[in-house]
Amino acid sequence: MASVAGNTFDPSTSQRLPQLSTGHLAPGAPNTATGAPDGLHRSPLTPPPTPIISDIGNGEKLTVSAKHLQRHTLQPEFIAEYNLGDELGSGGFGFVVSATRKSDHKEVAVKFIFRDKVPVHGWAQDSELGVIPMEVYVLRNVQHPNIISFLNVFQDFKFFYLVMELHGTPWSTSNPLLNKNNSNANYPSSNTSMIEAMAAATLNQQNNLSGSNSTSTSNSSNSFTSSSTSSSSSSLSHSGSDNELYVEPPKPALLVRRTSCDLFECIEHHSKFSESQARMIFRQIVECVDYLNSRGICHRDIKDENIVIDNDFRVKLIDFGSAVIIPRPQGKLFDRFYGTINYASPEILKGEKYRAESAEIWSLGILLYTILYGEVPFNDPVQAISGPYIPPRVRSSAECLHLLNWMLAKTPERRATIEDVVNHPWISGLSLSSA
Repeated sequence: MASVAGNTFDPSTSQRLPQLSTGHLAPGAPNTATGAPDGLHRSPLTPPPTPIISDIGNGEKLTVSAKHLQRHTLQPEFIAEYNLGDELGSGGFGFVVSATRKSDHKEVAVKFIFRDKVPVHGWAQDSELGVIPMEVYVLRNVQHPNIISFLNVFQDFKFFYLVMELHGTPWSTSNPLLNKNNSNANYPSSNTSMIEAMAAATLNQQNNLSGSNSTSTSNSSNSFTSSSTSSSSSSLSHSGSDNELYVEPPKPALLVRRTSCDLFECIEHHSKFSESQARMIFRQIVECVDYLNSRGICHRDIKDENIVIDNDFRVKLIDFGSAVIIPRPQGKLFDRFYGTINYASPEILKGEKYRAESAEIWSLGILLYTILYGEVPFNDPVQAISGPYIPPRVRSSAECLHLLNWMLAKTPERRATIEDVVNHPWISGLSLSSA
């Protein structure tokens, strides 16, 4: 259980929460779900570029996380509980770093969200935590086997620290799990043991870097507090007299970018999946989207890079930075798009107001095509708006193509709903003739 704002949060209780509504939007934040006319939008909105902190004097090229954390005093209660590790990813709104929980050496993922990059519409009012980023709010209030799990949250003057479970297999040719035929190597036999070994190595590296400095974990009841002190020393700094022989410490793990565990890299690694493998992967994503829809939530950035997957093809949806609460009553439209252009529906590409649910189905269609054939279905927005998708180079069943065409219908009125997709014969395993 995670201690948040003086309360113990049990993720299992999230199933009993009421359906989310636009009433949870932070006061004063414009509700774009109302479709208020503020001009058409023809391309994804992006935050202003994040200032780049100059590299350390040795000319070493740093990762995004190292650039922003090397001189930043981490939130005391966070650093008392976790050791930071490798960078897992970065984007316009923040970056993700692995961390090892000191109490049990469990490896987790920590998303550092820039406070000043959260868009005005991207805040939500939480009854316990106050105004928080929508991504934190959504993850804290959902629970599904195919959604990355919320563990904890911290904040300081610059970041929200969203602590989540870490899932997936690094899809690299150097990963021993993907090269099991190498009989000369003594590798862990499971993904869990490999992660534990990586976590232990990261922990040892950081302990060596910080010397004999030991930190006792505070039992404070309030872990969702701002850091108000800057006097604590950073684990990235060192000191010593001029008479001492200087030995350069090991490079911090933050300088390392770990191979991605996302579906994009998985597709690259496999080149293509069998139709049954594609169905197993896609079904999990569909069930996840259906669950979110039942809770009144739309992810709005469904794509292969926002899905992490392990070597057993178990998937989890991540990155809820573009998520919205679906307007009630239904029928109200959105007029801004914050997703990825290759997954944007024709109505969005034409600058029209749109229903988030219908646009999500289009994104699922793009994703299914990509999983099946290893490429995107359209070469450019013009083709996506009015042209057919690229003819597949691999034969697919009639049921599969029926679902694909239904999800990629050009008009939202003719497009499948999430209920249609969940109950489709290709997903359920029934044939069209017996459905």
